Amino acid sequence: MPNLAIAFAAQWLLLVPVAFVAIVIISRRRWKRDAIEAIAASIGTIALVKLAAAFVHEARPFVVEHVAPLVAHPPDNAFPSDHLAACGLAFAYLLPRSKALAFATLVIAAAIGYARVAANLHWPLDVAAGFVLGAFGAYGAQEILAVATNR
Repeated sequence: MPNLAIAFAAQWLLLVPVAFVAIVIISRRRWKRDAIEAIAASIGTIALVKLAAAFVHEARPFVVEHVAPLVAHPPDNAFPSDHLAACGLAFAYLLPRSKALAFATLVIAAAIGYARVAANLHWPLDVAAGFVLGAFGAYGAQEILAVATNR
């Protein structure tokens, strides 16, 4: 991938899975239920990401390797990747609603993960952990809502 494509994917490709979630919410026309589940999934994911970041501090690759990142970024904690957590959230949210969009999100997540590593923003473990935490956060929140509402 040329540097411009890597920089674009590292920063902006995340908007595609977000758009997929919005498309599903709009097309299903179950506004209240879908919005509540999306918000709960977001809260669950944010909680897991913040908890993981509190226990694991890892310097970003550009800091350790003393190079400029391909994308401007503060030298904060690299673990886990917020971008991949959002992709994991989108994947878990979309899977029971649209397998095609969930699979597309998985492909896009791989591209974003590659780009974030290639841009010296994350280590491979950061992106993998971010995706898993996002998926678990979304899935767990949806399960809690299902039990709470007897679905």
